[in-house]
Amino acid sequence: MTDNILDYTFNPGDKYIYLREVLISHMQLSHSLLSKLKLQQKIRVNGQITFTNYKLQPGDQVTVNLDLEENNCIEPQYIPLDIVFEDEDFLLINKPPGMAVHPVKHIPDGTLANAVSYYWMQRGKFNLFRPINRLDKDTSGLILIGQSQYAHQAIFRQMKTGTIKRHYQALVEGVIQADKGCVDLPIARLNPRSCERTVDSSGKDALTNYTVLKRYEGYTLLLLTLGTGRTHQIRVHLCQLGYPICGDTRYGNSSPLINRQALHAGQLFFKHPRTDTTMNFEVQLPLDIVRLLENLKPLG
Repeated sequence: MTDNILDYTFNPGDKYIYLREVLISHMQLSHSLLSKLKLQQKIRVNGQITFTNYKLQPGDQVTVNLDLEENNCIEPQYIPLDIVFEDEDFLLINKPPGMAVHPVKHIPDGTLANAVSYYWMQRGKFNLFRPINRLDKDTSGLILIGQSQYAHQAIFRQMKTGTIKRHYQALVEGVIQADKGCVDLPIARLNPRSCERTVDSSGKDALTNYTVLKRYEGYTLLLLTLGTGRTHQIRVHLCQLGYPICGDTRYGNSSPLINRQALHAGQLFFKHPRTDTTMNFEVQLPLDIVRLLENLKPLG
């Protein structure tokens, strides 16, 4: 993209003295990104390539071209994408169930990374694949992808401060009586040869809040909000609570009603790093969960 530019006009009232201060303090570029931008001569003042120790003068126009030359090694594959939002910084995808996010040893292709790489290639872009959040292969819903290192690092800072919020819906086995609750239990990976997680005192802090949306005979539909982002967090916490997700064969039981865990990442909220605008996105439940709910008998 030719318009992926950060710009700034120097005003002595801002109390910056050197170009480096604008890049780090005002534009909030990380040191690693700054090194790459310098190496590829992407930083200019008044249209001229400039060293970062340059002393700024009133009216100086600072521009940073964020389009770095990168080598994406993921094989591009044509797979249709459900694109919810796109701008120069982000690509937001509604991922279907059954699609892995990234190639791994036993899933070398057919992933979201392969699909996005193809989408970019068709537009002359060869970005590195930088997902902001990740979903399990059989979890559906929203995944935010940074289209540059700048975008990825900006949202990563929000994840550390809790500014970015993700809401999920899950159908669990059993009827939960409390209208809302919180699971605050550490999660650990006890076997390095397995991706399975468990609640254990040696693990990392994990916090999951839940609210009952609807009760059915033998099931409860929940809205869940993550306070942390541990691998398999929702699945592990609900299993520990005694209400495993319907269809979750790893942490619960298989189900004749659905062939995967009934878990959907339906809402995402974050602050756009360029504009400070709050971005809110929501996607509806996928068809397999909708049909599952239609087969249940509501309580009350």
